[in-house]
Amino acid sequence: MPYLNDAELREQLTRAGRSNADIVPYEDNDNALGLMPLLGGMGTAAIVGFVRSKLEDPNTGEWNLPGTRWDAEAVAFLALCGVAFGGQYVGLEQWRGYAALGAVGVGSHFAGEVARRFGKTGKFTLVGAGVPPWDPTSFDPTQFPGLNDDMQAQGLASSGV
Repeated sequence: MPYLNDAELREQLTRAGRSNADIVPYEDNDNALGLMPLLGGMGTAAIVGFVRSKLEDPNTGEWNLPGTRWDAEAVAFLALCGVAFGGQYVGLEQWRGYAALGAVGVGSHFAGEVARRFGKTGKFTLVGAGVPPWDPTSFDPTQFPGLNDDMQAQGLASSGV
């Protein structure tokens, strides 16, 4: 495809009834790929993880709103999404960007908690999605063979090799 030189471009613009003033200049705007969204999301996830570790139930790993089975992290995620998507309707226009970054962080941390609980327990749940703490009494030593339980190693050791 041949490229137009300046004279041909002006001719095409004139034929279409436009002028150079109608052309919107291209601006290289890479704010969407900046450092702030990354730090905002990761920072929020780190803060929520720290707060959850301090406030969750030590026996079950759940962090619920008092008197309910609603996970506090899931409620915070939904509230931040509500401000991010509908903040202009309730007078929170200037906070929508921050709420979106917070929703990314809180939602990512909550999704990690849900996946971690599913991986540990095999049960998928969005309610009370904390991970129960590790119980040292639940370790079964027969789960993994000891170093001397390897039949091949015993055979090699007894063969004189």
